[in-house]
Amino acid sequence: MGCAQSSATETASFKNRKMEEFELKKKKPECTGMFWRSDPTGKTTLAGNDHWPRDGAILRGVVVEVEGEKWLLTKEVKQKGSSQWKEAPKGAAMPFEYEDHYYLE
Repeated sequence: MGCAQSSATETASFKNRKMEEFELKKKKPECTGMFWRSDPTGKTTLAGNDHWPRDGAILRGVVVEVEGEKWLLTKEVKQKGSSQWKEAPKGAAMPFEYEDHYYLE
């Protein structure tokens, strides 16, 4: 599941913001999870797609808004059914809404 990323201008500073947790949910039955997206602020390049979140995963990170869109700059992921947090790749981000298919809640 990919989407093109345009260059983004950060509209809110995310330094010193608190970490928050959200669940990856979906509206349609296709797919079993969502690959990481690159940091929309452009400050960090996505290092890889390890531990991409599957349906029902819990994501922990910092919320930012870029060009009117809400994103989670993800630091850790805990897959559904697991008790272990795993570090997300450097530069991993997740949109709060993706093509009326996936969303964070």
